Amino acid sequence: MATTSMQIDSGVRDELAELAARDFQGVPLGEVVRQLVREHKINQIVRRYEELRADPDEWASYQAELDEADGTVGDGLPDAAGEYSEPDR
Repeated sequence: MATTSMQIDSGVRDELAELAARDFQGVPLGEVVRQLVREHKINQIVRRYEELRADPDEWASYQAELDEADGTVGDGLPDAAGEYSEPDR
């Protein structure tokens, strides 16, 4: 992966260094940022699920889509017993 540089306030850099040392086992600052971005994305996903659950119609629609997709999983595929004739060990 290519590296780049960026300008950030020295106070922010110091905060990142503190986070790296305290909460991220001293990983490089770029890895701290990567993990923080990942956590942010996960938090956005969780927040969207909360919004869905808050609207009963939207949540029911979402659940119906999941049920429909689950019904198609494995369509046309052989089961494991037919695929592997050896008994489980």
